[in-house]
Amino acid sequence: MSTILTWIVGAIKIVIVLGTLITIHELGHFVVAKLCKVRVHKFAIGFGPKLFTKVHKETEYTLRLIPFGGFVQMEGEEERSDDENAFNKKPVWQRILIIAAGATVNIIFALIVYFGIAASTNTYYNTTVAELEDGALYEAGIREGDRIVSIDGDKVLTQREIDEIINENEEEMIFLVERDGENIEIPVFIEEQTRGYLGAAFDDSEGIVYVYPNSPADEVGLQAGDVVVSINGIENLSTQEIVNQIRSLVEESFEMKVLRSGEIVPLDVRTESVNGRFYSLECERINPGFFDGIKYALDETGYYFSATISGIADIFVGKTENVEVMGPVGIASEITETSTWSSFFYLMSAISLSLGIFNLFPIPALDGGRILILLIEGIRRKPMKEKVEQGLILAGFALIMLLAVFVTVKDVIKIF
Repeated sequence: MSTILTWIVGAIKIVIVLGTLITIHELGHFVVAKLCKVRVHKFAIGFGPKLFTKVHKETEYTLRLIPFGGFVQMEGEEERSDDENAFNKKPVWQRILIIAAGATVNIIFALIVYFGIAASTNTYYNTTVAELEDGALYEAGIREGDRIVSIDGDKVLTQREIDEIINENEEEMIFLVERDGENIEIPVFIEEQTRGYLGAAFDDSEGIVYVYPNSPADEVGLQAGDVVVSINGIENLSTQEIVNQIRSLVEESFEMKVLRSGEIVPLDVRTESVNGRFYSLECERINPGFFDGIKYALDETGYYFSATISGIADIFVGKTENVEVMGPVGIASEITETSTWSSFFYLMSAISLSLGIFNLFPIPALDGGRILILLIEGIRRKPMKEKVEQGLILAGFALIMLLAVFVTVKDVIKIF
């Protein structure tokens, strides 16, 4: 694919993702406002010059040039009004529902997309061992075909749950596995090791499917789509043999030849070292169908909900070493790099969920901050002074803008 076409496809992907998520977010506010009989003056998708305008009854509907935003303008929202259909005249509980609707719709949308992916593709990993290389789990006695029932008494339903428990536990663990109809307890200890790190992900045909930013693979110019021909002159390596070769080379240089657009490209590569508790495990990947697809969607949504809240909380208490913060530039970069429809929609759902959760945080200018102000009004039984409320919202907006600038600069540095 040519560079120009790649840029065009990438731009279309970005517009589809952000445009869709912004539209459903604003629709959430709009629909609930209408249900509560609030007068809505404007419903806009995008910012900047108007591309399309239609006035229906009391509302002006507009589509604008820049598709990275939107707004619902209600009577009595920014400045208090005496109109009986004004936002500020509605009961506190109705105003909370209107404000919370946007983020709620984003979370529900993520759940629906996760369900669609689970019900239509083989993306659900159960706990039955499908592939197992030599390593800590194999040496402990776990074998292909075993179904991992629990670890240290905690039941597991997905491979991700297995990975989470292993990564959080540095002591010996007791795996309960089902083998040939019998339950067997297997003690497992995974010690820390040092391995070579390249920063590239491979598929089953020795091809590179992803290059991690700022990794040795990225710095030397490896690209998604490259196919490994040889390492240090050794040809016909399987994907696993390629991975094993790289792991065995700790902070060492080696020659790698890749096939790119029909040409052999020689590269001088040097690995970095990485320490960790490594193990090999891949469970069965299945299509769960309708009912198990619901379970998968709830599991995915719950996982990312918890991870997002935990990550944002870590930022506020200063624990940022393991938190990856990404702004519009970074998100756009990730969207353009999706190579399949399932990965595209999976990323869309993850962004939608993050957008919904972040908007509910109690920061003035965000939906969560406005909900907090309304809760305070409900407790006090009288509204906050308008100047105080506007001051808090402006302060929150300034804080968010500073964070946006910081994250954007960080994203741009990563790209270049």
